[in-house]
Amino acid sequence: MSEHSARARSFGRQASLYERLRPGYPARAVDALLAEPGQRVADVGAGTGKLTAALAEAGHTVTAVEPDPDMRATLARQLPDVDVREGTGEALPLADGSMTAVCYGQSWHWVAPEAAAREARRVLTDDGVLALVWNIPDNGRAWVKELLAITHPGQDPLRALEPLAINGFGPGEALRTPWRQVLAPSELVELVSTWSRINTSPPAQRDALLDAVRDVVTTHPDVAGATEVEFPYVCVAYRYRAA
Repeated sequence: MSEHSARARSFGRQASLYERLRPGYPARAVDALLAEPGQRVADVGAGTGKLTAALAEAGHTVTAVEPDPDMRATLARQLPDVDVREGTGEALPLADGSMTAVCYGQSWHWVAPEAAAREARRVLTDDGVLALVWNIPDNGRAWVKELLAITHPGQDPLRALEPLAINGFGPGEALRTPWRQVLAPSELVELVSTWSRINTSPPAQRDALLDAVRDVVTTHPDVAGATEVEFPYVCVAYRYRAA
């Protein structure tokens, strides 16, 4: 199994932790992305339903598509009124032209883009929208920059996320929404442990990385001694109109 495949399949065993600690999506980001109410939306790679919940709360009818059985079961428990289906971006269990929007929350990078784009276009109406959404840590604060230097050495996650050209769709429109997730320091360390590049590392390496993260969270002068920390994100979304 490739490293990419291993990381893609790493989340199910952490479904409970993922549900408890992974961030949701700010309502204002969802409202900017899908301004018209009452849309028929597929949330693909839905995980435990973080984006599904935000879409449902905004008044849309959501079909959640998720390949992992543990993630799917957690989603169904959390959101019993949502239609939850087994499937992948490359083989959507949805009828042609049945959706007005297809959304990927933190999941487009796990699919084969050409096949997933064809499937999204197939299930969308002629004026439908494909939306790719990520919560990206904002390294504008010194302590966050130090933390990300441990978990993503040599990378700037916000700069690394460039707009994509997607066959069957017009140019992507970028939408950015800054926001913060409030966590206890110990919860922040647990959150980092759910990141795929961390939880698929060899145990000794993973423990060393988490120890280094814990050291930042407990000793950096900007957050040392805090009972709660505000972890800053930019919710980055790209919206594509069907061509």
